[in-house]
This record gives sequence, C-alpha cells and structure tokens, in this order.
Amino acid sequence: MATASPKPFIRNEAAASRTTSIDEDTPISLSTRSLFLFQKSPLRKQSTVPSQSTCELIKGPLGLILLHEPSEPRIDFIFVHGLGGGSRKTWSFSPEEAMFWPKEWLPTEVGFEHVRIHSFGYNSDWTTRKESLLTVHDFGQALIADIYNSPHLHKNGETPIVFVAHSMGGLVVKKAYLLALHSPVYNAMSQRIHTIYFLGTPHRGADSAQFTKLLRYVAGNGTKSFIDDLVPGNRTIDQLNDEFRHVYNKVQIWSFFESIPMSFGLVVEKESAVLGLPGEHVRYMEADHRHLCKFDSPDSPNYIVLYNSFLSTIGQLGEHNLHQLTKLHRSQMKQVSCFLRVDQRPESVLLALNEKQHRGSCQWLTNNDIFQAWVNGHVNVKFGDASGSPESSIGHCPRILWLSGRPGTGKSVASTHVIKYLESRKLDCSFYFFRHNDQSGANVASLLRSLAFQMAELNPQARQAIMRMVEDDVVIDEDDHYTLMSRLFANGIFGIQFWTPHFWVIDAVDECAEESLSLFISMISKLDQTVPLRIFITSRPGGQLQKLFKHEGTRFFDLSTGLSGSLNDIETFIRARCPQLEDNQTRESFVSEILLKSKGSFLWASLTMARLEDSYSFEDMREALRGIPSKMSALYSRITKSLKDSPSYELVKCILDWVICAQRPLLMTELSEAVKLDVGRTLTASPAQLESFTGHLLFVDRESRVQVTHETTSAFLLEQGEGLWIDRQAAHARISKVCLTTLCGSDFTPPTSRQFAPETTKNISPFATYAIASFSFHFTHGTLSRDTLALLDKFLRSNVLTWIENIARLGDVSILQEANHRLNGYLAAQTNDPQHDNIEIDNLAAWVTDIDRIIATFQSCLLASPRAIHFLVPYLCPPTSIVNQLFSKPSTRFRIKGLAEKGWGDRLTCYLFSEHPTAVACSDRLLAIGLFDGQVMIYQNTEFNSFEPVSTVSHGTRVRQVAFDPRASVLASCSARRLALWDVHLVDGPSFPCIWSQSLDFLPCEVAFNPDGEFIVLAHARLKALVRCSRQDGSRETLSLIQDSDSDSSDGEMDSMSKVGLTAWSMKLGSTQKIAALVYGSSKLELWNLEANEKIGNLQRQWKKNTHAAVRGVILKHIHGADLLAVSYDDGDVVTYNPWTLEKVEERHFHTAFDNLSATSDGRVLVGAADDGSIHLLLFESLQSLYRIPPFEGDAYEPSRGLTFSADNLKLFDLRVKCCNIWTPSVLLSECYGHNKRLDTTSRSKSSPSRHDLSGTMIPLHASDLAPPANIKRILAPKGPVFFLGRMDGTIEAYEAGTGDLVKRFQPLHHSRFGTHWAVPCNWNNSKKLLLSIGWKGQCIVISPLDHSQQGSSVISSIHCRRRYREGASPFWQGIISPDGTRVLLAYESTAELIATNYPQSEIGNSDRTDSDEGTDDENETDDDCELDKGVEIQKAEVGAFWGTDPSDASRLLAIEGGVVHLFDWHSLRRLSDPIDLGIPEGLRANLRGKQSWITHPKSQYYVLNTNSQGNGTTNCFAVLDTSRLANGTQHSTAFRYRAFSDIEILRVVGILRSTIYFLDTKQWICSISVKNLEETTAHNYSRHFFIPPTWHTGDNIPVIGIISKSLMTIAVGSQLVWVHGFMEYDEKVPLIPV
Repeated sequence: MATASPKPFIRNEAAASRTTSIDEDTPISLSTRSLFLFQKSPLRKQSTVPSQSTCELIKGPLGLILLHEPSEPRIDFIFVHGLGGGSRKTWSFSPEEAMFWPKEWLPTEVGFEHVRIHSFGYNSDWTTRKESLLTVHDFGQALIADIYNSPHLHKNGETPIVFVAHSMGGLVVKKAYLLALHSPVYNAMSQRIHTIYFLGTPHRGADSAQFTKLLRYVAGNGTKSFIDDLVPGNRTIDQLNDEFRHVYNKVQIWSFFESIPMSFGLVVEKESAVLGLPGEHVRYMEADHRHLCKFDSPDSPNYIVLYNSFLSTIGQLGEHNLHQLTKLHRSQMKQVSCFLRVDQRPESVLLALNEKQHRGSCQWLTNNDIFQAWVNGHVNVKFGDASGSPESSIGHCPRILWLSGRPGTGKSVASTHVIKYLESRKLDCSFYFFRHNDQSGANVASLLRSLAFQMAELNPQARQAIMRMVEDDVVIDEDDHYTLMSRLFANGIFGIQFWTPHFWVIDAVDECAEESLSLFISMISKLDQTVPLRIFITSRPGGQLQKLFKHEGTRFFDLSTGLSGSLNDIETFIRARCPQLEDNQTRESFVSEILLKSKGSFLWASLTMARLEDSYSFEDMREALRGIPSKMSALYSRITKSLKDSPSYELVKCILDWVICAQRPLLMTELSEAVKLDVGRTLTASPAQLESFTGHLLFVDRESRVQVTHETTSAFLLEQGEGLWIDRQAAHARISKVCLTTLCGSDFTPPTSRQFAPETTKNISPFATYAIASFSFHFTHGTLSRDTLALLDKFLRSNVLTWIENIARLGDVSILQEANHRLNGYLAAQTNDPQHDNIEIDNLAAWVTDIDRIIATFQSCLLASPRAIHFLVPYLCPPTSIVNQLFSKPSTRFRIKGLAEKGWGDRLTCYLFSEHPTAVACSDRLLAIGLFDGQVMIYQNTEFNSFEPVSTVSHGTRVRQVAFDPRASVLASCSARRLALWDVHLVDGPSFPCIWSQSLDFLPCEVAFNPDGEFIVLAHARLKALVRCSRQDGSRETLSLIQDSDSDSSDGEMDSMSKVGLTAWSMKLGSTQKIAALVYGSSKLELWNLEANEKIGNLQRQWKKNTHAAVRGVILKHIHGADLLAVSYDDGDVVTYNPWTLEKVEERHFHTAFDNLSATSDGRVLVGAADDGSIHLLLFESLQSLYRIPPFEGDAYEPSRGLTFSADNLKLFDLRVKCCNIWTPSVLLSECYGHNKRLDTTSRSKSSPSRHDLSGTMIPLHASDLAPPANIKRILAPKGPVFFLGRMDGTIEAYEAGTGDLVKRFQPLHHSRFGTHWAVPCNWNNSKKLLLSIGWKGQCIVISPLDHSQQGSSVISSIHCRRRYREGASPFWQGIISPDGTRVLLAYESTAELIATNYPQSEIGNSDRTDSDEGTDDENETDDDCELDKGVEIQKAEVGAFWGTDPSDASRLLAIEGGVVHLFDWHSLRRLSDPIDLGIPEGLRANLRGKQSWITHPKSQYYVLNTNSQGNGTTNCFAVLDTSRLANGTQHSTAFRYRAFSDIEILRVVGILRSTIYFLDTKQWICSISVKNLEETTAHNYSRHFFIPPTWHTGDNIPVIGIISKSLMTIAVGSQLVWVHGFMEYDEKVPLIPV
C-alpha cells in the first residue's frame, strides 16, 4: 500500500484542485463565469516576500510539464514562455495558484473537454551572473525533443498540437517547428502542429534603444548567447524568419501585439510582432508586453479575446475529427455493451434523485476539507482506519471516502451531488445506486459490470482494455462477481496505465448482498496504489461495511450526514417546498417546526413536504405533520422484520424498550448498565455496532447519548401490535422496578458518621444517576403491581435521604420537585380506589407532604451541604413528620428541643432580606419583590422550580409597585419618581435588561398592565387620571376622568368636592380595567366607568352620628361574569357592593380592621391584613370566614405590607419586616371554597377547618412551661454555669447551661421606677454573681439575681447599683462590671463613667422600702442612686470606643478607639500606657463605630471585629485582636490580624469561644473558623455546623443566637428558646480562597 505513484500521474493529480460546483444548466455570464472559475481554484493566499525556493516554485519547472489531461484527449495545447519567464510564472497574474490560468481556468471552460494542456520551461533568465551559451536554436531543439519523448503525446494517436508562445517563446516555437520539419526523426511530429499563437513575439528583434539598455545590464551579469539572437538585424533571427516564411502554409498563424507601453516604452513594436504573412490572424491587445499573457480574472477582456480565439481553433479541429471519432466510439461501446450485458448508465435513478436536490444544497460536503483532500489526492487532513482511530498523514492518500448516515438522512442525494460535482470538474466518474426494491441489481456482479461499462464509455484506455477481451473471445459469467473482479478488472482494466484518476460513486452499499460485498471490499482494499481509482461510498454507520474495513485494514476518509451542513440542506429544501401561508411569520414558524421535527431525516422531510403539497387547509397541513408517511412505515417494517429474525432479537427488544421509554436520552454507559440490570446481559457493542445491530432505528450522538432516529420511529414501534413492538406501560413498569432496585441498593445506604469526609462520599454509577431523576417518571407511567408499590415503600423507608442527597449534589432541586409532583399525581389517582387504601399509600402520602416542605424549607441548606439531609434536616422537621419519625435517631450527642410545633404549619417558607420589602407581584413563572433600597429580587415560581433566586434588577430608589404583563415576559417597577420596564422572558436570567425607563412627576397609586399587555396603566389619583405607557417605547397618553357639568349626582357633598379642591388620595382599578374607584379624604368613594369615561356614582358609609366610617382597603374583582367591589372600613366592617349600581351585596363585621385587600385570580377568595398582624381569608362573594393566620410576635408583630396570591392560587405571599412569608393554608388546597379537586398535600389526614373557625392554626405555638408569650430580645452567654435571656416584656430568665433547666425568671426593672418595658442582660460577673441589665431607654441596674434567699421570687431586692436615664443625654451603649464587683463602667457615645456599687456592703436600705414607696419618688429624686467613684473619669472619648477587661490582666481596662488601643486602670481609669496603634486598614475603620463593633468572651483572649457592624449587607473579612500581644510591646504590630476570602459571605459574627469564631453566613448556616486560619501559612477552611430554617425567623434576617459552649447553642424563635445540643457534631469543612 505504500508504493509511489508514477510521475505522470502525480503531475496530473496536481493539476486539479477546485472546491465547489455549479449546476450544469446554470447560464454563465461574465461575472458568473469569473466567480465559477475562481471557485474551482484553491483559496487565494496573501502574497509575501518569496524565498529562493519559493521563487523557483513560482517560476515553474523546466521541460515539458503536463498541466491537465482529460480522459479522452483530442487536442494538445503547449504553452511556451519568453525571455526571463517560466513555465508557470509567465502565465500567472500573481503567485497564487488560482491565477495560473492554463491550468486552473482553461480545463473548466466550455470547448476544452478534450484538450490536453502542457507548459514548456527553459532557462531564459538573463539576470544571473552565470554565463550561458544556449541559443534560441538550443531551446527549440529541446522543445521538439520533449514533445517527441512525451508519453502523453503518444498514447492517443495523432492529436493535433497548438502552440501558445509569448515573446521570445515564439522564436523558440518557430525554431522547433523548422527543426521537426527537416528532421526525419521528428517529421511526423511536425505534421501534428496545427496552430501557433504568437503573443508579442519579436520576429524582427526588439527595440534597439531598449535592447541597448538590456545589453548594458547583461554585461555585468555574464554573457547570454540567446540575448544576441534578439538583436534587430541579427543573422539568426533573419534566417529564422526567411526559412519560416516558406513552410508556414501548413500552420495557422495568430499574432497579437501590445498596445500599452511599459514605463520605458513598447518592448516589441507592432512591426516586429506581426509576420505579415498571408492568412495570418492579427489582433492587438489592451495590454503592455508583460500582461499579454497575464490576466487578473476570467472576466478580463484580453483573456476573453484569447479564449475565443482558442475556441475557433478547437472548432476547426473538431469539425475535422469529430465525426470519425464519434463513429468509432459508438461502434466500440456497442460491443462493450454486448460483452458486459449493460446497455446504459443508471441515469434514471440519478435523475430521480436529482429532482430531490435543491439548488445550493450539499455544498457542506464538497466544500469539506476531507472531501477536497480525497478529490485532489492530497494527504493534508487526518483520516481513520476501520476502528475509527485517526492516523497520521504520512503515506498515500486513502482512496475511499465513506459517507455514513442514518436511514433517510439524504445520503443518496449527497451521492447525486458528488456525481454532479465531479462531472462539473471534468473528472471521470462512474456511479451505481443499490436499491432495496431492486433485488436483481443488489449484488456486486451488477455493480462491477455497470462500473466497467461507464469506465469504458469515459476512458479510451479502459475501452481498449475491454475491446481486447472481446477480440480475444474472453468469456465472463455476468453473475459471478469473482470472475468479474479477476478478469474484467484485475487482469483487464486495472492492468492498463491510467494517466488521470477515475472516480466511483457507490450509494447504499449496505443494501448489497453480504456474501459478495466482502470480496468487493477485499479487492478495492488491496488495489495497488498505482491505480488512480478513488471511491465514494455511502451506507448506514457501522455494520458489515465497517467490519470488512477493519478486517482488511482499509484506510479511509469518513464523513457523516446529520451534521449542521446537512441540516442546512434540509432547511433549504423545506423553505423551497413549503406552501405559502397567510403571512411570513406563520410560514417561518411552520418551517421551523418542520425542520425541528425532521431531526436530520431528509426522507421524512421530503415525504412530509409531498403530503403538505396535497393539503389545502392549514389544519390539514398540521395533521400531515403528525402522521407517519407511508414510505417511512414501509422502511420501518423492513427493518423490524430483519431484527425479528436476528439472533440478538431479545437484546434489541430490551434496548428499544429502554431508549424509547426513557425520560431523557440515555448515555451509552447508562444503557449498558440498565441492560445488565434488566436482562442480565453485558452489552459490549461500540456506538457504531449498537446502531448497526438495532437496524439504525437508534443512533448515538456526539455526547454518547442513545436516541431514536426519528420521532416516527417511536410512533411506529408503539403503534404496532405484533412483531417487534413496544408495550409502553409494561416497559415502564419493568424499568421502574430496575430503577427502584438500584435506589434500594448498597450505593444508596445512608452514611452513619456525622464527621464529614469528602473521600467517604460514594461515587454512584452512571445508571444510578438516571434512576435518581427518572424512577418516578416510570413509576407513574407503568402498570403498577403490589410488588412495585412495596419496592417503593422499601425505598422510602431506607435510602430515600441518600436519593435526596444525590439530587442536591446535582445542584438541581427541580428534579426533586418534579418527582414529588408525579408521586402526588399518582396519589390523586389512587384516592378513591379502596384497593389501594393501605399503609404503603399512607406512607407515600406522608412523604409527598414532607418532600414538598423539605424543598421549600431546606433547599438552600441542601444545595450548600447535601449531606445535611441525613444529620440535620430530619431533626429540624416537626416530630409528626415521617422524615423525623424514621430518621431522627435519638442521640445524647445531638438533639434539638424547645420547639412547640408538632407538625408542619401553614407557613411554607420565607425569603429573607437585608432591607424591608415594599412591593410584590407574582406570575405563572416568576415572583418579584421590590425592596426599600431600590432592588427588585426575582425568584422562580414554576411548578418544578419554585423558591430559587433568578436575578436582581436595580430600580434605583424605593420600589413602590411591581407588576408583570399577562405573558410574564416583562416586569414593570415603579417608585415615586421613576417607572422602568424589564425584559424577563428568559426565566433563567441571570440578568434581565432594562427595556426603557422614564421619570414620573407623580406617585402612581397602582401600576398594572392592560389585558393584552401592550400598555402599562398608572393610576394618578391626584389628577384623577389614568396614564397609559406603551410597552414598546414608553410613550404616554392620559385619560382624565372629567365630570360633565350637567351630569347627575346622587350626593351633593361629593359633587362639591371638586369645588373645594378636595383631591383623591387613592385609586383602584378593576381586574378588567373597565371600572375604577377613587378614595377621597378617608371615607368617600367615587366609581367611574372607564370605557365610557363616565362617573357611576359615590359611596359614603355612615358610622356614628355625624361621622362616616373611614375606608381602609378597596378592591375590584370580576367574579363569575360580574364585577364586585369590596371595601374594608376602620370599624372592622367589610362590605361588598355592585360597583355599577352601588347596591350593597354583603356585609360582615370583624374585631379588627383590614388593610391591603387582595384576591385570588379567579376572585373566589378575598384576603386582608388585620391591624393585629393576622391575615384573614374570606369567601369574596359571601364574606364568609375561611381561615385566619395569626400574627407573629416581636419584630414581625405588625400588619402585612403587601399580599398577593400565586398564579395557581395555592400560595399566599405576605410582606412584613424584612421577609416575605409564603403561606399555604389548607383551605387553599382543599375543595371547601370551590376549587376542582385540589389535593390537600399539607396533611393527608388533616381535615379542612370550619369556615366559621377564625382561630386557624396558631403560628408559632408556645410551650407554656418554658417560655411565656413574649419575644426574646437578647441572649447573654457569659463565663459560668448559667446564661441569661431578655424578653420584650422586661423579663430576664437564667438557665443552667449544662442541663437547660430554668434557674430563675425575674424583672429587674420592676422595682426601679423604670416601668416594665423590655430589659436585656448586658454583662455578668460570674465570680461575684452580679448581672448588669439595661432597659429600653438606656436605664441600667446591677443585681444579684441568683441570691438563694430570694429563690422562687420574680422580684429582685439585691440591687447594688442603678442608673436612671437623664433627659437629653445619649443612652449608654456598653456596660461592664469590674472583676471585684465594686465598679461599673458605663460607656457612652463620647464619654465613659465609672460608677461605684455597694457590693460587698450591705444592701442600701432596700429592706426598709415597701411597694408603696415605688410611687412616692418624684422629680426631686437625685439622678444617681449610688455615689460616684472619686477616681478619674474619661471625658470626650473618641467616637466608637469599645471597652473590655484585659483577659491577660483583670486589673486593666482596654479601650479601642478608632483603631487605637488605650490601657486604663480599672479602679481609677488612669491611663497606663501610650495609645497603641493597631494598624487597622482604612477600609475596616468604618466598622469601629458602634456598640457591637467588637465581639469577645471571657473565655477568649481574642476580640473579633464585627466587619459588618455598620449595615445589613455582607462581608468576606475576618479581623481579630489578640490581646495577649498587647502586654509585650514588641508584638504590638502583630496583635491585629485580618484576612479576606473570595468565596464566603458573612452576615454576622455571633460569638467566639477561646480561638474559635462563630458566624452566620448569608445562607443561614452557623459556621466556625479557627483564628489560626487567618495565618498566612495555614490551609484555609471553615466548618458548617447548623442550618437555621427560614421558618424559624420572625421577620429579621439575623436571629438572636447565643453560643453557650462548644456543645450548646441557643436560638430565639419568636418567644421560644430552641436548644441545639451538640450543634458542632455536624462538621463539614469548606475550603477558603484568600483574596
């Protein structure tokens, strides 16, 4: 295979290098002709400065060079250059290969089909220094000798010769002709010379003046004898002209002369360029001497003049020889036909396929680099062997190009295009089409005979080879492919010498009989490389052909259909054939749909387009798209029949079941594992083999996904009832069992250790990944048995948490939501089936509820730490939940107590913000929440992607209104002075562009889109108008609500409003925007018909005598075809009216007034926010109470700021404080108010509440024995066995840190004349058992709360110090008790005071006081109840000073002011040292201003800077002060250290114990990090320990947290104190990247 090709063949191969084709029937104008010829040449390359070797290549080789040889040459053109030229350079406008016109342009020109082209080169370089003795005689002698010795000019008989000579080349040609004429050796050759073209030939020598300059130049570069021959009057040139004049009459003479001088004048004058002989053709050229033979394009006028002259010569020669040659050809082909039993080429199939090819299609194939390498025989790309592995480009070019593709993907059309392409390039091409419906021709014998016939027709050598067999009476068996191969080809056609390559195009080889195909592949694989045969083969991928290639070790190029190029062809075909529809948009949409459905199948596209052409209505066309074309069914029937008879039928059936029923395309690895689990067979097939043995009903794409060839494949297999068909339900049932068996396997066994080690995470198999996402799909689509349900129940009781963990690892919680939705649907179908009323169904129902809540509550937790599903989530779920009951194993090391709720509440989850939410809107895809700081948070709100944040858009200022258009493609946000429109149609974000924004000069009361979404409607109450803004560009138009002067009014007082200038303060629009309600003052309503712009009337409700009830809320809704107005009043009444007649419909009284009225989209349910913070749900029409959501306590104890329902009306969004609560009251999920069959997924066993029950479900519930109903304000975790918490009612509680037992509950301010407002513990002296507390206005008191003499009493009599707030003074922000208990330091904004206590002296007369004394104190009481210490006071301390006892020396105080540390004596406040600069960076100094700027603990030597103390944002920086280094002056510079990290967001530092910092991140994880991690040399990581569920928050994004010890953490949940014992047991290391 490695033998070299003969030199003539190499030269000929190098002659053709074109890349695209043109249809044969395309008319060629000058511009088209130019483009065509240039396209057939290689791409032009930019010219660069050539090297010496490059110059030689550009000039061209010496001697007679073959440029082009057709299969049957009849004329020879020989080009001869002139002085200083070259065999290529002279005939090229530029060095680019495409400009070498004798080689690149002429072979493709009309009339040159049988013209063989040569170029002759000789050394006429006169610029070299070497001397040359060669003359024109020598050059002529060389030319005629090369012609005589050329094998090409001998093999086709006496072909006439045409010379084309430039400049001195004309003299060389004349000399060669004369030498041949007078030589007995060459005389026969002289008889073949028919025409000579002279281009600027100096027959009488060159111009003398110019020639003198040339001689002067040559004199310095060596003597050149051939230069002397050009001197005018030279004896050689005169003798040549005289001799030629007597013998020229047998030769046609064409003389062309230049008409444009060079820079120095004409090189050859006309008198010298024209011979002046009779019969001579003379023509000038619009060119200088050099460009007589160089043309910049095929459109050049000079080229066209010369080309037309050539055609005249060819025409003369053709008339003489054509008749005789045609007669001979016909006679020989008749004998060949009889010999081969073939009468013609397979033109009928070619023509039929040609009709399917649309103009411009298949260009992707012939433009491909691989295809061009195959055509040109250039090994400039990598190719493969039968195994598909690429080989290097060393060696011979593979002769085979294999185009593979699935059935119906246009391989036959591509073959047709290749045939046309090769013929357009004048290349010999034979072709054959195997057809399944032509059994007689589906064999190699028919192929070989047809190819031999076509080769004989095209190539005279092949024809002569067969004719010799005919003459020798060789007998061949027409059906014996072996004999045909050996005798006809191996010993016949391939035995001759081919000078041009021949191409075979063989389509659908896989339709050929296998027994003969192997011998054919063997033959072409073993062909000697000297045989210039190139073969284009098409078939389906893999199969027998690939096996044969592999067996023979055949090298080949390979391409595939179905890629972007072939898809473009299908699109071109569809666009050309698609019927005209009503508008271009509809037609484009239809074309896109057809292209999408085609999936690369050209057969389906062509059959479907044929069906569409017979459809005469749009509906019929759509129906045509849904069916299976009959020819497709026939194709599938043939394939399935062959598969049914295959020994691998059972395996094929299993594979088809999986691929067709799979939820998504399976990977090869997944499919292999699935087959092994299903039928116990190990699949070893490669992708190509899989496609082959499944009959190419399947294919494997580039991502190794196994897919059906076309959607009609699935439809066909699912519709059949016999043979190879798929029972969908049975297949799904079997697949679901396989998936559940996998999920119940050891790979999904839950972990046992809380210590998180990444290396212990199990790597699941590829198929397990599919089972995780898709088991529910198959479970709900199959025919389920009791065994399957039991298997599901086993999974839910064992490995379900590992399933959830792996979904979280995939980062796509929608998989879990979708699975839960399917299982919920299955439950709905089983609800009324008594046969399925069993424990498995009940457990499944419980899991559906729990999974729904897990997604809502713990989504962010699981995405951050999937392993938490095992060790945290079950313990955080209510005790009655099935996940808690099954998986929260009792443990002494980790337990949670203190929560009163036993089941899932109505609050599904909540979104937490750093700013107050101010507006909310919901669509069927998205949820938008506007914030006080101008941001709009956008979340997904689809069925399978709820609760996930999508993006944030910045409106700029406080957002007052947000609204979606009806299609949820745009979002409007509005503030007091700005309206913006955002494009949100891409639900995945991450950024939504602003379409437009504009300033407003008013504050809209309401923002809504009109029903068709084309306008944004703004309610302008002050001007009593509606402003409509165009969605496209924001252009405005205003509709003023103007009352006609002669209109009637039912209320004279209301009519007078305009006269007195009363302005409406609110306006509400109806849901249909046909009606509006304006609110005047506080009690007056005005109704308007917006369509007619007419006032309907006025409403004003009488309350008490001479007073009217104030309007609190208004809503207009369209319900059951009628409009209804609901109004809530300040007295607690809610009234509904007919807004058109102003008649009252219903009225109901409540104990509280409602604000922020809202309603479901269908108008059935009305919701209102009550003054007490509760939310009431009512039936809109009857105002009957449905449900009450009670208020929160503490920070959230305030009315809702905004209410709206989800698009499906199953969730209620509620804005308050810094959160958005999502409620799912069971009443919305039940049927009690008219929804059709809504399943109550909150609790399957829970009955709907009574419509008259106003109490609803208390959220949160309280434990009466642990916590009174008052919100927890602060938790103090000091050194010692107890810790304290302060509540909003002034109560302080002391707890035993070890056991959690309540030690004492007391109110320190109860007897201090400060009132009973909240009080919080501030500082605890453990050694003296003293507690410093502060009150709501800055009061302070030091007590001994644990005095055993007062055990059980809530009143504290052991008061050691108290300090009353002084009017006008700033409250103190920090207080510290001295170690000996005798001093209290109070730090204010700019000062600090040291106050003496009476400890350890006896109590200050408290025993003499009585309860009545509390009321006797008056304003004359002194400000201070204790005497001030006489020591030094610090006055005007720097702003932001933070004080603390020095951990290394209890007698010293530390004061940190603006990054400087001062050391003071505890008793005298005497400064002990100069200020110590900590070197805190400027960027952190802003955090030093505030009472919470530093976090410390008596058990730690470190002070932690709260780097987020000035705002509610986040930080990524840790900063620590090591006080132990302050004592040593040499370590001051290293006392403060800080480190920032790029991948952490810290919400707040919550504590420090020893060297461990505890913080809350933005995902609500309690985390820890060691101070050692701030060192430069250590590995950086932090630990996650505990997740705070969003339902534990009562309005603020930072809950009250107390780090009591390394084993105990407490969290305030409203009034409840939650104890988390062993909170650090869950320890997940998270790497950090330092900034």
